[in-house]
Amino acid sequence: MFRVSVRRTWERLWEGLARSCFAHFFRVLLLTVSAAEWCVLWWLCPALPWPVHVVGPIGVYTGNWFFASWTYRRRLAQHPMGVLPRCYYAVAFTSVFCAAFLIVTGAAWLAAKMALGALTAEALTTHTVLAVDSGLDVGCRWLADSGMALISLTFAYGYTVGQARLRVSRLQLPLACFAAALDGLRIVHISDIHIGSNLRHEELEGFVARINELRPDILCITGDIVDSPLAACESYLPILAGLRARFGVFAILGNHDHHAGADRVAAALRRLTAFTVLRDQHVTISIEGHPLHIVGLDDRGQDWAREVPGASYLAAVLMAMPSDEPVLLLSHRPDVFPQAAAGGVALTLSGHTHGGQIGVPWFDGRIRNLAEFFTAFDRGLYQRDGCYLYVNCGLGVTGQRLRLSTPREITVLEVQRAAATLAV
Repeated sequence: MFRVSVRRTWERLWEGLARSCFAHFFRVLLLTVSAAEWCVLWWLCPALPWPVHVVGPIGVYTGNWFFASWTYRRRLAQHPMGVLPRCYYAVAFTSVFCAAFLIVTGAAWLAAKMALGALTAEALTTHTVLAVDSGLDVGCRWLADSGMALISLTFAYGYTVGQARLRVSRLQLPLACFAAALDGLRIVHISDIHIGSNLRHEELEGFVARINELRPDILCITGDIVDSPLAACESYLPILAGLRARFGVFAILGNHDHHAGADRVAAALRRLTAFTVLRDQHVTISIEGHPLHIVGLDDRGQDWAREVPGASYLAAVLMAMPSDEPVLLLSHRPDVFPQAAAGGVALTLSGHTHGGQIGVPWFDGRIRNLAEFFTAFDRGLYQRDGCYLYVNCGLGVTGQRLRLSTPREITVLEVQRAAATLAV
């Protein structure tokens, strides 16, 4: 009983802390960025007098606050972001990762110093200690400088070349519940377009042209079509309306669409496009005389990070459908997949994670990324009991116009009842 009580107390404290952080997210972010910028500045200019170290952080925070307020007012007035704000935010965001690297390097340096002190008491002479100590200081400074330079260059690539890359991922899926007549059915999947200040009209026109070149039978858009309440839907959605698919375009809403006003976004989509917008709804289409049920879940997350793993609407609709007919599920957040697989949903399509947007190639061939901190389904293909989930890395960006080892993505999934699954 005592352990259960402690666990519940800890869970309540953690939940309260999470709610507080998300309620004051941008203030916490501003404090974090300001502290990181000052940490980097202190490292690069260690000879600054101590009064500057007292007043400086306050000045940096104040400057960031005024700059963020200025750019927000420009967005309200529908002014273009411009090069200066983009460069400023790129430097600020890069500073966070540089500061984190400095902290890790400093912790390693401190641990090495402590280990050296223990060795001194055991066997080393004073002369040897001084030589090793001096070499340790020089080595740590070299490591810190080199690491910060590498991070800066990597992020510069991500802000320029990396964010401009577009990948078309092609898979063949052995969906046994699909009729043989549906072999070769081409489902094209896009997600997280994020219409707003981080997307230009000509970029969206290029995406639409590339998708149409793929000649989809079914086109699915899994949410976050609009980035914020400030997005100019009237000028962007007519471009998006150019998307074509043989059996229709099906769209759902994501958490950003809800932040922008779910009813407003859904109404604009229905007015300006021919898409079928599904908000806890389903439709049945006939392909070569065979039914395909398409279920679209409305986003119901608490915030951008904390997921909702179950959906009562999905449970109800699956009970009402014939068990031997294929179901295609559209869910902005991928954590519904265990419920979908348990219900026999052949294919679930999701987005939301952007594939982490910042990824690092790892030793096992995977791309480790930031999305792994809040979901077990961060990017790519998953399989459970013959049911599949694909998590798209998104066409747009949010927050920062930055992508590393995570190109913008269009996914082409081809139904092959007898085929082996192909790697992305």
